[in-house]
Amino acid sequence: MPSSDEDSLLTRWEPPSFDPPKPPKPPKVAPIQYPTVEEVEAIRDNAYKEAYELGSNQGFVEGRDAGYKEGKESGYREGYKQGYVEADEETKRLQDALGQLLESITGMPEAIAEPLTQLSFEIASRLAANISMERAPFVAAVQEALMRLPRPGENLYLRLRAEEVETWKKIVDDPGLPFACTILVDADVRPGHAYVEVSGARIDVGLEARLALVRNALGLDDTAEELATVNTEALIDSSINMLEDESSDDSHLDEEQHLDPPDSGEVEKE
Repeated sequence: MPSSDEDSLLTRWEPPSFDPPKPPKPPKVAPIQYPTVEEVEAIRDNAYKEAYELGSNQGFVEGRDAGYKEGKESGYREGYKQGYVEADEETKRLQDALGQLLESITGMPEAIAEPLTQLSFEIASRLAANISMERAPFVAAVQEALMRLPRPGENLYLRLRAEEVETWKKIVDDPGLPFACTILVDADVRPGHAYVEVSGARIDVGLEARLALVRNALGLDDTAEELATVNTEALIDSSINMLEDESSDDSHLDEEQHLDPPDSGEVEKE
């Protein structure tokens, strides 16, 4: 009789079965729990809210982008239009300013001619303020006056103010002067004037007269014409004084003639 260990090593052989395999047993399925009406309504509400929020967010983004684009285009058009109008106004303003500038430049020579000439005259006057007087203009004026007189060089006088005597005395006392001249102090002579008088003629040779001639030559004012008027009036006054002097001399001669007959009578009587 075999032992128990040997029995455990033996395998029982069974003939193969040629029957079709048995179908597997279906798995056990838990019973389906259908949702209640309340649960279905809750699910639908949640889905609606989620879809609403999603659509709202998406619509907000798309609307914002569309509004940004439309606003940008509208703002661009408005800004372009406003910028064009402002640029056009600025261009017109610049054109007007340029026209005024060109007009001012066109009239500038006429506008600055007289002030510039006046400035030149003032500068020359200031530069020449400390220069000593030369005798050449005085000599030329006197010689010109003498050439116009029927008896040149006769009774030549220089009438001026007392404070100007020292200035003119240096010229009159110059040994190189081609004529003799006597200084007459006259308080009625206006400052800056000095008159050469000879045989009733009077010519202003003072500083103001020379400045007036220079200003008239520069076209600054009509002082030369005023000077000519003053000289003419002075000549008339001088002529009147001469006539009065001649009348006075004639009256003295008449008085002397009236006194002569008695003397002659006395001589005859003797």
